Amino acid sequence: MNLSRRHFLGQTGALTASALAASLGRWGIESAGAQALTDYKALVCVFLFGGNDSNNMVIPYDDYGSYAAVRTNVNIPQAQLLQISPPRAGATFGLHPNFAAVKELFDNGKLAVICNSGPLLAPITKADYQAGNFRPSNLFSHNDQQSAWQGLLEGMPVRSGWGGRMSDRIDAINAGATVPTVISAAGSTLMTQGLSVRPFVVPQTGGVTLTGAGTDTLGRLRADGVRRLLASSSGNNIVDKAADVLDSALTTADAINPILNATSPAIATAFAGLNTGIANQLKQVARVIEGRTVLGAKRQFFFVSLGGFDNHANELFVQGGLLGELAPALKAFYEATVALGLSDKVTTYTMSDFSRTFVTNSTFGTDHAWGAHHLVLGGAVRGGDFYGKFPTLVVRGPDDAGNNGAWIPTTSVDQIGATLATWLGVSSGDLDYIFPNLDRFATADLGFVS
Repeated sequence: MNLSRRHFLGQTGALTASALAASLGRWGIESAGAQALTDYKALVCVFLFGGNDSNNMVIPYDDYGSYAAVRTNVNIPQAQLLQISPPRAGATFGLHPNFAAVKELFDNGKLAVICNSGPLLAPITKADYQAGNFRPSNLFSHNDQQSAWQGLLEGMPVRSGWGGRMSDRIDAINAGATVPTVISAAGSTLMTQGLSVRPFVVPQTGGVTLTGAGTDTLGRLRADGVRRLLASSSGNNIVDKAADVLDSALTTADAINPILNATSPAIATAFAGLNTGIANQLKQVARVIEGRTVLGAKRQFFFVSLGGFDNHANELFVQGGLLGELAPALKAFYEATVALGLSDKVTTYTMSDFSRTFVTNSTFGTDHAWGAHHLVLGGAVRGGDFYGKFPTLVVRGPDDAGNNGAWIPTTSVDQIGATLATWLGVSSGDLDYIFPNLDRFATADLGFVS
């Protein structure tokens, strides 16, 4: 094979787990608090790309008239709402009619709603916002707010996400594991990038493969040739390090593929009849969780996503369809964790760019806003309730950043993340490393998970 190792590494990009191969790091920064943890726990982030309109996900039922009067062409009829009565809110609300599966989890105390949350530098009032005090940069921009939700670090030359930084601090628990702490079924994203740990990316279905490396004779020869090239020295430290990481990715693929390709009756039963993208991603996560003992994992962080929520037009139809995919997938995933005996060891939560304006537009849609409601579910969740403060749904009111119902968040992403990280086993001394704005908020633990 007349091909130099450097040229080969420059040309190959076929590995599905390329996010790991792109990294020069493997094991994380050790934390003293992490060493004592021996049980299993996992967090699963479900990112709703595009900006999910949570004003139509959680709707006031008692004060429905005020909602319907403003949302003139995207309101959901009151009779279709799925009624819930969260004790902390002291009122009746309605969930989106396509959230029947989610309502069941809420009623059973396995799902909670986190109200009016978003990226914040510090607690902020409407007066602060208008004066430009503590106002995060580039609000209402998709890319910037996706980065804000996932990264929390403004203007940093080295970009990382809080899921990745959290894994930096707990990765030592997984010493000896054959997979990284961070696994994404939705490609490489900022959320999963640590400063020393990088994610392993798996496809939505099937195992991790190298293009051209099949099970036939020629495919096996190609794969063997790749490994021989990786094992040879180039004389260049950077190239050799990149080759080592790519070789590690292949080794990880060898370990995880039997698990991803296995037939699991418990998971198959939970996801029966579901073949959407988000369901398939969560199914992959469930498979990896089921194989945790074989893989040697004690703490894991997973990332999945669902896109299409940028609904400037035809929102009722488009968002309704997406929520109709999300809810059954979340319920199926929870049921899979129950079947695996791990429902109290796996916590799933949603994030999105931002919510949408309360005021609608002329094309039966909504525009970019800020504060949003999110879901958290699992056996350890103190569910059946709301956490945080539900906004005052008054245009130009005390919670409106402008004149179209872009709610100013009252719960920060740092607080949500710190609550989840503490449950996962991150020490209190590591929280400031992961959540840079946390010390500006009075409460670090919101109490929605035990």
